[in-house]
Amino acid sequence: MSNEHHITPLRTYLIIAGSLLFLTGVTVWVSFIDLGSFNIILAMAVATLKASLVVLFFMHLLWDDKKNLVVFVMSLMFLGIFITFTLLDTGFRGGINPEVKNSINSKASFYDNLPLTDTHGNPVDSHDNHHEDKDDSHH
Repeated sequence: MSNEHHITPLRTYLIIAGSLLFLTGVTVWVSFIDLGSFNIILAMAVATLKASLVVLFFMHLLWDDKKNLVVFVMSLMFLGIFITFTLLDTGFRGGINPEVKNSINSKASFYDNLPLTDTHGNPVDSHDNHHEDKDDSHH
């Protein structure tokens, strides 16, 4: 490593900050569009691009020792491989063994013990309609 320090111009920081704000807007905009299974791929790609900009410019990895840059790129590559295998597993689960296609329980017994709520999250008493015909002297 050399003893020289790199000084990044303010203009570069402003361009990167503007790019990050733009990519955040893209992330929000795309979240309202139904692209099917491509949504997660696009969201991860934008997040990776944003993280790379932060690491390269704000953390000065672009001007640091190139071995560190290689480690960063390799970590992104391995993360991509691991996420790809996970998405392939969950996306095609049941293709070989149909009996495990729906192995994830959509309504676990844990939810049976929670209080009922309406679509806005307000508590709903499931016994409201049943008390109308009965004597209210026990209240």
